[in-house]
Amino acid sequence: MEVNVARARKLFMKLLEDYFLANYYLVVTVFNFKPSKTIVGHKALREALRDTGTYSSDLQGDADVRDYRQLPLEVDPPRHHLYRAALAPYFVKPTIGLLVPDFRKHAEEILKNFFSHTDREVGAHLSLPLVMHNLGVIYRRPQDVAEWISWGPDVWTAESPVRSGNVLHRYLDAMYEEAMTKKNNDVWNEIAHLEIEGKQISAEEFRGIAGVMLAGGRDTVVKLFTGIMWHFGNHPEDLQMLRANPELLAPAIQEFLRFLTPLPAMNRTLIPESSGKELPDDRYVSMSFISGNFDESVFNEPFEIDFNRARNPHLSFGFGPHTCLGNHIAEIEAKVFLEVLFDSGFNWSVREQEIRFHNGPYSKVPDHFTSLKLEKI
Repeated sequence: MEVNVARARKLFMKLLEDYFLANYYLVVTVFNFKPSKTIVGHKALREALRDTGTYSSDLQGDADVRDYRQLPLEVDPPRHHLYRAALAPYFVKPTIGLLVPDFRKHAEEILKNFFSHTDREVGAHLSLPLVMHNLGVIYRRPQDVAEWISWGPDVWTAESPVRSGNVLHRYLDAMYEEAMTKKNNDVWNEIAHLEIEGKQISAEEFRGIAGVMLAGGRDTVVKLFTGIMWHFGNHPEDLQMLRANPELLAPAIQEFLRFLTPLPAMNRTLIPESSGKELPDDRYVSMSFISGNFDESVFNEPFEIDFNRARNPHLSFGFGPHTCLGNHIAEIEAKVFLEVLFDSGFNWSVREQEIRFHNGPYSKVPDHFTSLKLEKI
């Protein structure tokens, strides 16, 4: 029987779109409306993410817990470019490269401490503390690390199971007030005094920038590190293979980013929310990054973790003008983390796990690590 490949692919993409519309919880929950459309597939996503005229980022998410824009995430060009240019020096490789010795020191200490105890959660006692200590170095706020850790895996539920912005906003407002009254040598002080088009940013803009800097550098990297420990616990042969072949370290990082897809989807709007136009509830469009990362027309056997992929144009950092500003930070943190794992000599297996996997075609891909405990061997 002759198979029409183009028709089969079109049908498959339609099934994926239907799946996402039916399971819209996969979309970042910061948006309070169900998306009316989902962009799926690697090629379609790259085209849509470039097209900021059609698929706008001019929206405000998390309406249940905040009333300000995350910047530069939720604005369109050209203003987006102004914020991004002002923040870029904090995220470039040369800047972050200077911090590698501190990243390594923290990774060695926290990993050693983690494996010196039994019955500890990977997320709570390894991934989260390590990422928070790294952020303390990056933002020059080591005195805040304990507080950040105390927020737990989700700052919106730091006080109770009911989502609230109180904890984060108290912290951000205190940092802004401190920056206005003191001359601390930290990133928050510098951010608070940034100028955009010759005008110092407002307290609301500070909330938007500092808030996304904390969130963007926190949740996704915690999931990445936890996913790495989970994979090696189930596939110790991969850990040994990478230890014997350190030249595969860089492709391994990209493959973990692709497979784990820490941020599976994000919304855009067909009607910019600051346009003054009527805003229909069906204006949102979901960008399904996970569908691009598992597109069989781009990735051979995408549901297998393969450290020997010749090319890996994953979409875990997005694509186009809104490509994740912190992508180099995540890659450098992951590189140091893996190097320390390889050098540590530690080996482990998964003792207990409670994982929520994605539904539908991505049922092999972890969505959330509720609990993960390891056994040192």
